[in-house]
Amino acid sequence: MKILVTSDSHGNIRNLQKTVNQYGVNADVVVFCGDGPRGDAMWLKENCVNSTVVAVRGNCDFGNCELKDVEMFNVAGKNIMVTHGHLYSAKFGLENLSYAGEERNADIVFFGHTHIPTDQTIGNVRLINPGSCSYFDPTCCVVEIDDKGNVLVNHLKVPK
Repeated sequence: MKILVTSDSHGNIRNLQKTVNQYGVNADVVVFCGDGPRGDAMWLKENCVNSTVVAVRGNCDFGNCELKDVEMFNVAGKNIMVTHGHLYSAKFGLENLSYAGEERNADIVFFGHTHIPTDQTIGNVRLINPGSCSYFDPTCCVVEIDDKGNVLVNHLKVPK
């Protein structure tokens, strides 16, 4: 199971496109953790037609009323929570995200907001932030879950 995780594109569709073209081919799921105020999540839904797209609203997504603050999905036996992170004060620590994940029985929480690539486990919850696919040193991540349930996280640079 291959999951491409992106976040914080802030309207930079060009970087989203480069990310999908380089790393999203053959992705089973494409996750967008919010802050794409110019329809970035919609672009993913329209262009990643061979993948399931899961997207949430970030603190800069004022016009994206159709997006929820939290989405849950299950793949390869893993319960996954997706959120932006601002509602859980992610810039001030990851404990609240961990608690929210535990409350929802999540094995993994994908989040954004901090623009910092992260892969950390608190309690029983693995917290993964792909970084920002827009800013100075743009990043994303590919998460692979094998048939034994092992989770491999690979943070990657957005192609130039």
